[in-house]
Amino acid sequence: MARETVIMTPEQVEVRFELAGIGSRFIAVMLDTLLQALVMIIIILTLTLGMGGAVWLDALGSASSWIYAVIIILVFVITGGYFLFFEATRNGQTPGKKSVGIRVIRDTGHPIDFRAALLRNIMRIVDSLPGAYGIGIISVFFSPQYRRLGDYVAGTLVVKVGRPEMAAISSETIIKAGMADSRIQTLLPPEAMPYLGTIPKEDYRAIRHYLNRKLELEPAVALDLAKRLSSSIAFKLKLDPAQITDVAAFLEAVSIEWERRIAH
Repeated sequence: MARETVIMTPEQVEVRFELAGIGSRFIAVMLDTLLQALVMIIIILTLTLGMGGAVWLDALGSASSWIYAVIIILVFVITGGYFLFFEATRNGQTPGKKSVGIRVIRDTGHPIDFRAALLRNIMRIVDSLPGAYGIGIISVFFSPQYRRLGDYVAGTLVVKVGRPEMAAISSETIIKAGMADSRIQTLLPPEAMPYLGTIPKEDYRAIRHYLNRKLELEPAVALDLAKRLSSSIAFKLKLDPAQITDVAAFLEAVSIEWERRIAH
């Protein structure tokens, strides 16, 4: 049975994520480990065979300490930097995680940042003890949110990837294209305009806060928040929330009209 977690956003909106279980995380780690091993084998073969051939082999045969040191450093960099690089620069997804449809996010619902990725992967050393991620597996097994120690320290969760948010038309794009009035009329029918004054300043601020932060949020968080905000606003405008197909654009239209008619 899938396990979910609920995150409360600053706008007091509950957002649900489906957590990645032990099975999908284990498969992702195995795939990533195989990829790391392949990269290390290629690099070592390149060093030993591709750059000097017999000389390098002789050096290895005579247990040259600096050759071994180079290999150890490469192994450390690849094993330690692999997860950090992908999680910090690829929106919380290593190749293994991407292949099984999971990702790392912050426990606030935001995308993982470099600091969280660094802390999470420093703790990977502890989670991997005494071998084969023994401590990490035990932690995930007993954690209500399937967290290993690295997740607790970094404040992260591993979740299943949701559907991406549909791109919304920004108010600046609408205005620059000379389509502001026609687009707004489509999103806000005339019968809704008399009720625009029923939207309090607090709701307007919540809309603006969402619009300013939506690109910083996880797509699932941004979409869910937009749906909840638009549903609340639609009721105040005497509109049917089910008829709103582009919730983000609807909120932008409400923001533009509220500024035009109420704020001034």
